[in-house]
Amino acid sequence: MTGLLHHCIERQPPGKIALLQHEDSRALTYGDLSSQIAWFALRLVGMGIQPGDRVATMLVNLPEHVSLMYACFKIGAIFAPLDVRLQPEEVVRDLDKIQPAAFFFLGKTALRDFRETGKAVREKCPSVRHLVQFSRDDTLEGAVSIARLMWKPKLLALKAGEFFRRSLRKRERSLTPRTPALIIYTTGTTGEPKPALLCHENILVQNEILARGMGLEKETDLRLLNNLPPSHVGAITEAIMTTFFLGGTLVQLRIFEPRATLEALEKHRVTVLGQIPTQFRMLWADPEYDRFDLSHLRHVLYAGSAVDLPFLERLSKMAPRIGTGIGMTESAGFATFTPAGISPEEMAGQVGRPFPDLAPVTIRAPMKEDRSAGEELGEGEVGEICYHPPLVFLGYFDQPEETARVVSREGILYTGDLGAFRKGALFLSGRRKFVIKQKGYNVFPEEVEAHIARLEGVAEAVVVGLRHELFDEGIFAFVRPREGAALSPAALETHCREIASYKRPQHFEIVPAGEAFPLTRVAKVDRLQLHSRAKPIVDRLRQEGEWDRRKR
Repeated sequence: MTGLLHHCIERQPPGKIALLQHEDSRALTYGDLSSQIAWFALRLVGMGIQPGDRVATMLVNLPEHVSLMYACFKIGAIFAPLDVRLQPEEVVRDLDKIQPAAFFFLGKTALRDFRETGKAVREKCPSVRHLVQFSRDDTLEGAVSIARLMWKPKLLALKAGEFFRRSLRKRERSLTPRTPALIIYTTGTTGEPKPALLCHENILVQNEILARGMGLEKETDLRLLNNLPPSHVGAITEAIMTTFFLGGTLVQLRIFEPRATLEALEKHRVTVLGQIPTQFRMLWADPEYDRFDLSHLRHVLYAGSAVDLPFLERLSKMAPRIGTGIGMTESAGFATFTPAGISPEEMAGQVGRPFPDLAPVTIRAPMKEDRSAGEELGEGEVGEICYHPPLVFLGYFDQPEETARVVSREGILYTGDLGAFRKGALFLSGRRKFVIKQKGYNVFPEEVEAHIARLEGVAEAVVVGLRHELFDEGIFAFVRPREGAALSPAALETHCREIASYKRPQHFEIVPAGEAFPLTRVAKVDRLQLHSRAKPIVDRLRQEGEWDRRKR
């Protein structure tokens, strides 16, 4: 894959609509967007931002945020968006890992006053030379407002200056597909977030995978809705960049809100919607969902967590084509995708097929002590899912030891996901770190959860492993019933007699029907938090003789 990210915008017809901001119906053509990117690039050069410098942001989805990102790519700076839900001390922690030269942040909003974060960065992040606040009023002391930064007379003066124009051209000529471009912080459930560094090539290959997988390269009026947080690959590399890669129109919400999503889908005649399962469930739960005209949707896709057959059947009613795949931050997004025309029954359990001509995906034995890749496993054998260049990221920024834990000497990325190929399709078994070891067997939580969910009246189940004196680890199941359903531990135990004894939970904890499971920042079930919640229950059960000695 050749080319650079900003070339995707520059090669489009300048009069075509590139971006629609739903909240204020603002529209930017590709010509408008290219011009705005050029102004931002010129301003960054004028600020002294050098190639390789990090530019961090804490903003919602805005046209200017998109333009700033592509301006960083254009001058060789590294763009690093942070989640707006982070607290000041978390922002300082994450910025300390990448030492940015500039930080762009929101001002006082209905959500909260982000100037408190700006103040913390000003006081505790000495690398930050430029604080830029995205509001016109009440600018934090020591910061400059975005309006002042982009003051037109100043921009025109920069444009007239031969030094800055020459510097901009020189930087563009020095860029290659392997130039570092983007830092996305991982959102895993163990340890602190790590700054994953991606290059132009990583992202463009992912764009091609998603375009091919969904059949979007044939779309002539692509309109894709982005309502995901700009701190995640789902928004940045998958939604925004794939849309511009294909020359489509990006419809954008500042933040996710179910009713606003439905309104945007209808108003802007969106053709493609990609979300995590939790978001789809929130749309379907809207009491007025059925009144919205979604007939123009042609593709809907989900990713991020496992789903059951009823979910897929509901999803298939939204659009003619549904799909899913698997990937991660370190691969810039999707590495696989399901074939066109796949039925819900076929899709259940699988996460698509790889595109070997773009980037192979293999199943391997664990990485060896010398950091060479383990042997590739055969059809049906469960092992670790591994991604190959050019999807593999450049590494965790300034964290070579962490990088070495996941990237082999051959450049193969170990994902931590366990799975197997069956007739060319990839099936996910679970996360390596969440596999439960019982009686010498590996128990994959997703398999047990899927079985429990088949029982009538079960809305959702999550299992975690805790220490067990007899079995090494015991299986603890949280089960949420559907509204109005009556579930009992006895009924669940009877149902689980249909699976192998070593997969059966020792305890079923039934939670209220209206109580949602805790989620991570990207709306995946937070298994670590559930593990912490289960521990005192197990301590009580142990005192009552109902855990370690219990027979099944």
